[in-house]
Amino acid sequence: MSIKKKAEDEEEIHVFEFYEVDHEPSLEFKDIARAKYNEIDFENDLNEEQLTIINNLKGPMLVIAGAGSGKTRTIVYAVAKLLLSGVKPSEIMLVTFTNKAANEMIKRVETLLGERPKGMWAGTFHALANRFLRIYSKTIGIKPNYVIMDESDSVALMKLSIDLANVSEIEERFPSSKVAKSILSYSINCNKTIKDVILWKYSNFDNPKIILKLEEVYKIYKKKKAEAGLLDFDDLLVFWNQLLSEKKVAQLIAKNIKYILVDEYQDTNYIQDEIIYKIISLNPERNIIVVGDDAQSIYAFRGANYENILNFPKKHADCKIYYITYNYRSIPEILELANDSIDHNMRQFKKNMRPTKPSGIKPFHVQVADDDEQALFIANQVLKLLSEGYELNEIAILCRAAFHTFKIEMQLRAKNIPFEVRAGVAFFERAHVKDVLAHLHLIENPHDELSWHRIFSMIQGIGSSSAVKIFTALLNIENPIEQLCSKEFYSTHLKGERIPQKGIKNLMNHVANMRHFSSEDRPEELIVTISKFLESYIQARYENWQDRMDDLKQLAIYAQNYDSVKRFLDSLALNRSTIEAKRWLLGDQSEEKAPLIISTIHRAKGLEWRVVFIPMLCEGFFPSSRVYGDGEAFEEERRVFYVAATRAKEKLYLITPAMIRGFRGYDIHGTSQFISELNPRVYKKATVRFDSKENEKNIGFTSAADLL
Repeated sequence: MSIKKKAEDEEEIHVFEFYEVDHEPSLEFKDIARAKYNEIDFENDLNEEQLTIINNLKGPMLVIAGAGSGKTRTIVYAVAKLLLSGVKPSEIMLVTFTNKAANEMIKRVETLLGERPKGMWAGTFHALANRFLRIYSKTIGIKPNYVIMDESDSVALMKLSIDLANVSEIEERFPSSKVAKSILSYSINCNKTIKDVILWKYSNFDNPKIILKLEEVYKIYKKKKAEAGLLDFDDLLVFWNQLLSEKKVAQLIAKNIKYILVDEYQDTNYIQDEIIYKIISLNPERNIIVVGDDAQSIYAFRGANYENILNFPKKHADCKIYYITYNYRSIPEILELANDSIDHNMRQFKKNMRPTKPSGIKPFHVQVADDDEQALFIANQVLKLLSEGYELNEIAILCRAAFHTFKIEMQLRAKNIPFEVRAGVAFFERAHVKDVLAHLHLIENPHDELSWHRIFSMIQGIGSSSAVKIFTALLNIENPIEQLCSKEFYSTHLKGERIPQKGIKNLMNHVANMRHFSSEDRPEELIVTISKFLESYIQARYENWQDRMDDLKQLAIYAQNYDSVKRFLDSLALNRSTIEAKRWLLGDQSEEKAPLIISTIHRAKGLEWRVVFIPMLCEGFFPSSRVYGDGEAFEEERRVFYVAATRAKEKLYLITPAMIRGFRGYDIHGTSQFISELNPRVYKKATVRFDSKENEKNIGFTSAADLL
């Protein structure tokens, strides 16, 4: 078929372009496939659960694949089975949540079969959407040469849209471009109105004026994209979904894609579920395999819809449900605890993970006096594990929230234990922490250029060029803070400079608050005051503003160890300088060791370690106080605990501090419900007492040897 055809023959061109590789007629393809690919011994390569799935690939199927159960292996063998049975690569669509996962699966299929299956539709929802839109974009009025914006470009265009909407008329702080983009994404991907999203996740912006102005911003943003031929990531899904509402195109896609496999279905959102449903509803055979684990659905905060996997059998008639329950990761004792925990959730596909590894040591529930002793226990225990032959990169500390890591980080540094933070960035490198420290630095040194530029960057209406002009004018002035509060300073020292009046007004208001800060105040009191002062800024700038405010509480608590701002800042500077100077080596000084991992549990999903520590298992921290009174959110919190526990292969330490140091002293917290509800037989109790800050003794019925 020639590509050069008349316009009215455009649909045939699409048919041609749909197949990336020419194939022989399908009647002969089965024999060709067998000659082309290696034979596979499915019966010996798979367990009975996996084999049952591979032998029943027709029609709609839901596979509940428990933690560590060989989910990827099952998907890879399913693809291989289809190819060996004569299904063309271009008739298979494999949908994953990362391109890395798709590439890994295709490579494993290639290794298994001895040849790469060219032409398969494999990738993320967004990558596949792009492939279809490049072919069929004209059908829905999009130019085929559209440009996809990355996240930074999308945020930049949103900022331009905010500027064009003139939000200065709104007295309240308006959402930052990044937050505004997130609100729009939630609205699209969760099928909610802007107002509903704000009530659900951003209640601090629940103001009719802000909501109306946001809707105006989004109209400008949409218009700008259309004018420039730009699509953001959300558009890819929106237009793919729209494309599937075009009957001729949808039927063509459904006719040519005969098998769909979707990984991690518990993480799909509303629009992704809609896309899959539309394709399958037009496919006569309805061959779809969705794989996931409802017990590991922990991303509701990103818009994942837990109902998608629960309701899949209801939406697809005659859906078969299979379970993969053999666990190849954890010892039986860890699985027993995980099974016991998740069994308390009411809404789920009930299953019981079965071990394949030999028996080991029961998980420990370690009780310590407070969160300082918790950090010390973890650091000491890591050193003991290293002395027993464990490697640093075989150990992980998994935290419910990023602010839980602070004291642990400090203690690991004190004991020269190398670590990598995957909970975002290390505590003192977090932007909001640096913002507060910049204010403290200016209390001690009002001419600190770096700190001034950091503060100028926080002021709406002050750009980088204006910031340089303002600081240059401050160089020879004795009291910069007082001068910046004075209108005379701007009229005298910045006369003729083009600095927006809005920026000057905002800067004057900001610095006016700084006049009340004094180096005579205690550092923790100053941090609390500055944090409250910056709260509206943090709310408008960051999605996870509550977590960031929790970080600042930890900073204030830590600052209580110092009697002056100067000593506090000196200590931080020396501490960070020492950290940067060290190469963080253990054992053989000639060889750098891979570090221990500190991570939030959400970032640890899909990973595994020989040893896992889960700290802060006390009420109000884990489970988070934010889920109380919300049954659905509380069950998700339990799933977060389940995910954390099932990352461990050999040793699991569940740690409960009896008291947490707060700003006004120590607060008593009860043991986490996720521990107290467990059957006592699934763990060992260990109470740790420190005779000094260097030596701990384990009392109760657990010995120090057991803890190793």
